[in-house]
Formats: sequence, C-alpha cells, structure tokens
Amino acid sequence: MSKKLVDYVKSVFSSFGLFVARRYPNAITGHELPYDLKVIVRNENPVCFDIGANRGQTIQLFQDCFRDPIIHSFEPSSATFATLASQSFGSRVQLHQLALGEQIGVAEFRNYAQSELSSFLPVNPDRSENIFAEEKLMLTESVQVNTLDNFCSDRGIEQIDLLKIDTQGFELPGLRGGANLFRNKRIGAVMLELNFASLYEGQSDPLEILVLMRDHNMRLVDYYEKERAHGLELSWTTALFMRYP
Repeated sequence: MSKKLVDYVKSVFSSFGLFVARRYPNAITGHELPYDLKVIVRNENPVCFDIGANRGQTIQLFQDCFRDPIIHSFEPSSATFATLASQSFGSRVQLHQLALGEQIGVAEFRNYAQSELSSFLPVNPDRSENIFAEEKLMLTESVQVNTLDNFCSDRGIEQIDLLKIDTQGFELPGLRGGANLFRNKRIGAVMLELNFASLYEGQSDPLEILVLMRDHNMRLVDYYEKERAHGLELSWTTALFMRYP
C-alpha cells in the first residue's frame, strides 16, 4: 500500500476520532493497554495485585489479558466491598477488605456518592480546579490499613508480577509501603493512576511518583486512558512501568 493511500486512510479514521497504527508482534503500542500488558508481563499465570478494586473492573481486565492469573484484590470501603464480593470471579481471585498504605493501622476513609471517587483524602472544594468539587460525601468509616511489604510477608508471597494502584490520590503511601519488595526486585511491573488535576486535598504528586519509580529502577512504558480538562491539559492518566533490567 502506498504512503499516500495510507495517509488518506488514516485521515478518514481521524475524522471520526479514531487512531490507526501498525501493530508489531511483541512490541509496545503505546495506546492499547491490554495488549501492552501482555507484552510487559510474559507470565501467562502472573501474580497480580489490584489495590483500589472498586467494583472489579481491573479484575476483569487482568482475566481478559492473562490465561490464569492469581489476583489479590483490595477494597477498603464496606459498601463497595459488599458489591465486589457479591460477584463470582473464580477461585484464583482473593478479595480483601483492606487498604494498603505506608503504615499498619486504622484510618478514616471517605465514601462519596460516586464510589470511584472514594478516598482517604477530602475532595478539593475549588470548583475552578476540580470538576468533582461538589461531590457528595455519603459516609466516613474507619478501615484497616496494612503495608504491601507486611501483607506479602505474612502470606509468603515472593513475587508480584503486576501491581496496580488506583487509590484516588493515595498512591504514594501504597508504593512506599512496598519499599522492601521494590528494593529486592520482587515487583515486575506497576500500573497506577497519576492525577495532574487537583482533585483531592493533599493528593500524591505525580512528579514524586515518577521520581520514586525511577529510584526503584522502574521505567515508564507509556501513559494510557488519558482524561483532559476542557479538552486541553491532561487531568489524569494511567501510567505503566516495568522493571529494568
């Protein structure tokens, strides 16, 4: 196919808001997260941690990507966990009503009307910065918090092939709680949300997360699932990292 024809086909798809790119076997696409996960995580039966499970969206993603993954899924909210536990994910999925942070203990968790926004952090009330500024707080409850290092030590888990963290601004404490696992090269890949918009008070700084990942020799693969404010600046995105070497 001539370059002129290729460019024409791309322009037609682009007019419909679609992107066309060549896919090479075992190569990163940079825009298809499920495909890239399979390139990065070569184990067909990986050990996956899903921190911030919500209703099980990431469990489904992992089960679609891999043949028979072992999944530990964490959700601290009692109401959301009840919804999660009412579903059947199979015997290879273990559900934990638990948060993972920097220290072991108990902390106050805020349940908002949209469960996807629930967090340890209060929503930023500044409407000029936060499209969720008026989100209704439904309930504050005390939840158990463990660390990633301690949880894996207690369970005898030696390796995490894929670690996902989506905890609405609480990502840094979760990562810091796994310092020993990172130091000993026992985490192969990390998928986490970066918030560039000021959605929560005291939320994790994405630049600090990038520095921490670099310090643990985790290299950025790409950004996925990008959301933009007013169609312009990046508000939040999913970042994928892999250990190197």
